[in-house]
Amino acid sequence: MLEFLNSYSAHLIYAFLFLLLLLCGLGFPMAEELVLLAGVVLVTSGVLNPIFILLVNLLGVLIGDVFLFGLGRGVSRRLSRSPRFTHWFAHKLTRGRPFFARYGDATVFLARFIPGLRAPAFLIAGTMQMSLWRFVAIDTLAGLIFVPALCGVGYVFADQIDVIARWFQRVERTISTLVVLALLMWLWWRHRGKRKSSTPVTPP
Repeated sequence: MLEFLNSYSAHLIYAFLFLLLLLCGLGFPMAEELVLLAGVVLVTSGVLNPIFILLVNLLGVLIGDVFLFGLGRGVSRRLSRSPRFTHWFAHKLTRGRPFFARYGDATVFLARFIPGLRAPAFLIAGTMQMSLWRFVAIDTLAGLIFVPALCGVGYVFADQIDVIARWFQRVERTISTLVVLALLMWLWWRHRGKRKSSTPVTPP
């Protein structure tokens, strides 16, 4: 990707990295950290300005997160208006909202630092109808820590950037796999519980 970017002007590189971060926020199959590190490498090579790339990274990350959050809210509204899912969905929201009201802030904040977990966490935050401004405030605070910290690590260890990128890829794949497995196990457990509850008991 770096060779491809180097063939364009700085303005186009900023725009391309910003677009990639937005796409990552919408589920594009690329680790967000790779895009951030690519910008840092171009800073160390003198192609990009460090202040500009920091602003582009921060805005791209935050706007992508808001898109994902909005997607969750949109799904929530559509399901709540569907007669087929209204009762089921309302029941899930009623059970989930107390938990999210208590731990939602911490979940959104910590998810920003964990690759593979932030997308489902932000979707759930939107689904649970978390306040938009509350989400933006928490995510901005986390982003102001995460983005400069990652850019700083990439700048200091620019000669080891390939190792860092591979590590992030492995971590994201591992966590995503664990999340999917946990969801499948939960669905299997729910299905098994329903089958048991619907099995008629023969009196002695």
